[in-house]
Amino acid sequence: MDIKYISNPELPIIKDGWKGNAVSKKSFVNEKSPRKINFKDFLRWQLYKNPQKLERKNDPYHADFIQNDSFMKSDEDVILWLGHSSFYIRLGGVTFLTDPAYFDFPTRARRVPIPCSVDGFKYADYLLVSHLHHDHADMRSLRKIFKGNKKTEILGPLESHSFLGHFSNKIQEAGWFQKYNTNSEVDVYFLPSCHWSSMHLFDRNHSLWGSFIVRGNGKTIYFGGDTARGDHFEEIAELFPQIDYALLPIGAYKPRHINKYAHMSPEEAVDAAAALNAKHLVPMHYGTYPMGREPLSEPIRIVREMDEDGEISCILDCPAIGKELFI
Repeated sequence: MDIKYISNPELPIIKDGWKGNAVSKKSFVNEKSPRKINFKDFLRWQLYKNPQKLERKNDPYHADFIQNDSFMKSDEDVILWLGHSSFYIRLGGVTFLTDPAYFDFPTRARRVPIPCSVDGFKYADYLLVSHLHHDHADMRSLRKIFKGNKKTEILGPLESHSFLGHFSNKIQEAGWFQKYNTNSEVDVYFLPSCHWSSMHLFDRNHSLWGSFIVRGNGKTIYFGGDTARGDHFEEIAELFPQIDYALLPIGAYKPRHINKYAHMSPEEAVDAAAALNAKHLVPMHYGTYPMGREPLSEPIRIVREMDEDGEISCILDCPAIGKELFI
């Protein structure tokens, strides 16, 4: 296999000995995944007979929600969930959006809306895009953010400009273990995850995927993007031993024979928070879109039961969509 290693030569590498992300032909090599998902796996997923089919169909659950735009009028440091993997974050007056997906998809309707108009929060300083999947880089949401908006800069993965460049020309791309050039008040790093990327039929892994550390005003936030459980959490903890808030995905984890290579179960997310030595766990990627084969209420119920049983070593924070988590 002809492999080369690439990074952004304009950005610093923060891990000693890291030579860049591996690329074979046009595709990034999935270094953190135990194996590549193949067509046979896809067929098994399509033919999967879900033992929870009726339970899932009859589950009316959606994430808790409040209508709210007061967070935009405050100067306090805050994490505010917009649903799925989308957040509004403010640290020391610097604002961030993550993985925008605010509307219905053709095959999946949102179970709950965003808390206010996109126009109210779209002028953030930075937009963090962990990877190119439709539920993390939604075209309609991106159009709304960048309509008339020349302020927001995209911080994304290597080779994401071919898609994100349709919406903005203010883009920085980073490989794993690289630090973006940002406002002096904050530091932002791109880090590994165990996932993949694709927006179309023939562009699988043509762009990188990953997670983020955001540091500012004496606080450190980890945004996990989409990921399976892997040893990257231990690697990240070695570089960033004091993580205050870990925003981690807990949903779309069934059937496990496929999703264990791309998404964490609730139990694995709790284990990942412990590996990160995080002080707070903020669950995400649940209760917004019916994506996995599990009932929509299952992942958050499991996490809350684990918390009640004392199985979570950090503080569990489960704010409603639109409810400020002041930090």
